[in-house]
Amino acid sequence: MDWISKQAKLYRNLSLTNRYTAIVHLEDKEDEKFWDYQLQHVKPGHYRYLYYSKNNNGTDTRGCEQCLRFRPYLTDRFFVCIDSDLRLLKGEGGLTASNHIAQTYAYSWENHLCESLHISELMKQKIGQVNFDIKEFMAAFSEIVYMPLLYLVRYSANGNLNKLWNISKFNPCIPLQPKRSDLDDNGKVYLSVIKSRFEQELMNLTEQPIDKIESVAEENAYLHIQGHLLYKMMLHIGTLLCRGTGVAFKTDILDKCLHTTGYEEIESLQRDLKHILIQ
Repeated sequence: MDWISKQAKLYRNLSLTNRYTAIVHLEDKEDEKFWDYQLQHVKPGHYRYLYYSKNNNGTDTRGCEQCLRFRPYLTDRFFVCIDSDLRLLKGEGGLTASNHIAQTYAYSWENHLCESLHISELMKQKIGQVNFDIKEFMAAFSEIVYMPLLYLVRYSANGNLNKLWNISKFNPCIPLQPKRSDLDDNGKVYLSVIKSRFEQELMNLTEQPIDKIESVAEENAYLHIQGHLLYKMMLHIGTLLCRGTGVAFKTDILDKCLHTTGYEEIESLQRDLKHILIQ
């Protein structure tokens, strides 16, 4: 049985009943809060979210690949919203609003919650001045991960090279639980540890990284590393900074750092949604 086409017909018919503004297939349930915020900003309405669907074996399946199996059947009333992961940086074709595919333009939606300007402003609103400049820290962190990220994009495109440098090797270079003292002087000690770990790993790589990626620079590289990793790092740092203030960093700041403007990645996402929903 062709489960994908059968379900697609059901979802497309459901989208025509006018009960919903649109039927939106997400990668998982946890994505709903972020995408609903983005969609409501573009076109307020009642969206029906799909967190999973059946693959052609009839098994309930989640994730980006499952969303993209519906590619031939998507419309402006039945579309998918996915994390870009490394697909965007590797130049995977067809992931466009014209094909009714919306994407994060960062590795995942968690990266957007960690965008330095917005999270810094929220920190100031909630607890005032902190002896830690998040924007300055994130700029230094982003500069460190930029070159390893270029290697990651280059090596992930080749099966043999990918064994030498991949996300499983990239992520451990960023320890997720620095001590509070490691954050003194805007995380100088912590950043030096991260830089040293990456330098040691890259010394063993013989193939050169990809030359450059148009959408990535030292300033925004942190938005393109794995979102779960960035989120966990920021959660630990923010929790240390908020200790003793009465502010819960996760619920009062990090998870409320939703926005729709201010930098290219989120504005590209918004443009895509407008193309799909409003045209």
